[in-house]
Amino acid sequence: MPNTGKGSEKKFLGGVAVLLPATLFAKILGLFYKIPLVHTVGVAGMAYFLSAYHVYALLFVLSASGLPTALSLLIAGAVAAGEGRSAGRVLRLALFVFLLLGTGGAALLYAGADFLAAQLAMPEAAPALRAIAPALVLSVLTGALRGWFQGQHNMIPTAVAEVLEAAGKLAFGLLFATLAKRRGAALAEVAAAATLGITAGVALSALWLLLSTLLWRYRGEGSRCRIRRRQVLASLWRVAMPVTLGAAVMNLVSLVDTVLISSRLQAGGLAPELANAVYSSYGNLAVPFYNLVPSLLAPVTLALTPALSAALAGRRREEAERVLGSALRVAALVTLPAALGLAVFARPVLLMLYRGEESAVSVAAPLLSMLAAAMVPAVLISLAGAALQAAGHTAVPLLAMLAGAGVKLLCESLLLSVPRVGILGAPISTLCCNLTVLAVELAVLARVMPRRIPLDRAPLRALEAAVFAVGGGVFLFGMLGKYGQVSGLHMPVTLLLVVAVYLLLALRRQAVLREDLSSLPAGERLCALLEKCKLLPEVNDDKR
Repeated sequence: MPNTGKGSEKKFLGGVAVLLPATLFAKILGLFYKIPLVHTVGVAGMAYFLSAYHVYALLFVLSASGLPTALSLLIAGAVAAGEGRSAGRVLRLALFVFLLLGTGGAALLYAGADFLAAQLAMPEAAPALRAIAPALVLSVLTGALRGWFQGQHNMIPTAVAEVLEAAGKLAFGLLFATLAKRRGAALAEVAAAATLGITAGVALSALWLLLSTLLWRYRGEGSRCRIRRRQVLASLWRVAMPVTLGAAVMNLVSLVDTVLISSRLQAGGLAPELANAVYSSYGNLAVPFYNLVPSLLAPVTLALTPALSAALAGRRREEAERVLGSALRVAALVTLPAALGLAVFARPVLLMLYRGEESAVSVAAPLLSMLAAAMVPAVLISLAGAALQAAGHTAVPLLAMLAGAGVKLLCESLLLSVPRVGILGAPISTLCCNLTVLAVELAVLARVMPRRIPLDRAPLRALEAAVFAVGGGVFLFGMLGKYGQVSGLHMPVTLLLVVAVYLLLALRRQAVLREDLSSLPAGERLCALLEKCKLLPEVNDDKR
């Protein structure tokens, strides 16, 4: 029986409710992993770690970055049609094909570590490249199994896998790096030991997903299998390749940054050691905070794609608009205060987390403030891309990424070697890139949606609440510093106040609607509690 009403919307918001807390916890673990790692390995050693990770990320997206999206769409269609055995065939074929690609990529990375490190102008990064090579095969496996569960709207295995992977990176990365440093290993070996923690974390995640797959049995698995192998491969190619190429473009740009930023800074007059330190400060301190919110909202994108695809396939136009509207409101609720807060509090936040690294913080803080402006379009790019993929226009995000990458590399080439601009050219180019990509995607999405892109006043209300809350935080932080010596507690206290005030204002101003909350698990109880506390109006404003 076809799904009607708000089924896709409930599945979308239910998936977000499961993934969002897990992703938040995983990102917090990841942040704590990076902070002590900088202290253990050092800013210089983290340059080797970062370069190895960029090579790994590029090879991973070439192997299987589009796999979870493609699998979730194909499996969601098979499940909706009651063809459980077709879903199983999709998974088996995808695993076979992409495990071959992942194994080939891992072998290439391990055998060519010395050559690749030399091309990056960082020969010391070769041990780190070898340490991360096995993670390619494991990441392909986890990507396939995540797509399997997401296509069935079962987000719990994916949520647990994210937490296990982040916890593994934190525990094993710090353990391996600390042990290597205590035995007097060279800096390159310490960085490689820290990188090995990534492989261990992915292995832990893969083990969990394998066990979950063995224990989970889709109830329609005994139904007739109508899909052919050739159809599966063709569908995987059609859906996964544009997503893969789109992700590969941006990862290739990040890899080029590894060489381009340092070389252009040297062309502007910086010594090689200083240029590498500036690049490491930017890549290891500023960029992770910029990526934090888009990564945190990745569950919105993962849940949006199959839910919106089901609504569009069933020609349920109003439901499709509700799903996309809910995604936009949830994204605005999180992104706007985070971007504004990071722009204002970049330096004290970095100083709070990276004590003893004042020189690196001095470089990273203004870069993070500028990157905060690029955070909003980065989140919108993910949502618009997911909507286009769900609508069947999988090539558009790739073309948009190509246009944005061209703009980014052009801006960096022109700006980085200018002495008055220097490293500020990197975040400026990122902002220009994101605006270009977003403009292309929105122009096409406006034509693709059945009627219109659902816009309302909720994002504007979230912005108003964010401005008021962050403004109050600036006043409080200034007063704490004026009437007493600045301590390590001032920034946490300020942030807690900002978050509390923002949430209260956002609820009262209907930055998130009752229909969004009620569709979540236990949402009706949450709405009743908020209404009892007079934090949520019983009826939303119709003129939103």
